Amino acid sequence: MIVSMDPQGRIYIPAEVRNKIKSKKFKLTVEGDKIILKPIKKKIEKYYSIVRVEKHLTVEKIEEKAKELIIKAVRDEL
Repeated sequence: MIVSMDPQGRIYIPAEVRNKIKSKKFKLTVEGDKIILKPIKKKIEKYYSIVRVEKHLTVEKIEEKAKELIIKAVRDEL
């Protein structure tokens, strides 16, 4: 798929791609001569199931571990 950039630097993303991605915010990175757009999900849903729950852990330990992993995941995205 080929897209163009207008004089203001905007790139049109075709509807078929927008409908598939379902995101309006993206993290933009440049790697060499490549532009990479990664969708940013607004909700905490993407962090669900990030922690493996072990039977011997207390609720407090699970919450502590979840917080650590969520903070790391958010930092890695930025």
